[in-house]
Amino acid sequence: MLTSSEEARALRAGEPLPAERIIARRAAGIHAIRRECIIRMLQSGVKVGTLDIAWDDTEETTLSEKVTGVEHKLTLWGRRRVVGKFPDLWRVCYPDDEELKAEVDNEIERMVDQARKNSMEDLRKG
Repeated sequence: MLTSSEEARALRAGEPLPAERIIARRAAGIHAIRRECIIRMLQSGVKVGTLDIAWDDTEETTLSEKVTGVEHKLTLWGRRRVVGKFPDLWRVCYPDDEELKAEVDNEIERMVDQARKNSMEDLRKG
């Protein structure tokens, strides 16, 4: 049995994993990325509810038995939307692959910066 890090390395190398492992890893990654985004938004002072951040997924994409080349959107809904784009490989390997984790972290930070900027502009406008 492979460790989580070994599974992530195998997926990056294009090696197959059992379908149930890919589905389970994707589900864990989806929740972990969304949670991290919510935490960082709150820490930055952006007012956000947990229901304000959602993936664009369908059951078909979430339950895909293979890693797809599709880029998925994580959207912060509000007066002005902020959208992050996350390739399926990032979601399946997060947080076990350090390089891909850094990519995810950068995209989350970009989203937080944009949301903070939008909030400041909204405050100025009244």
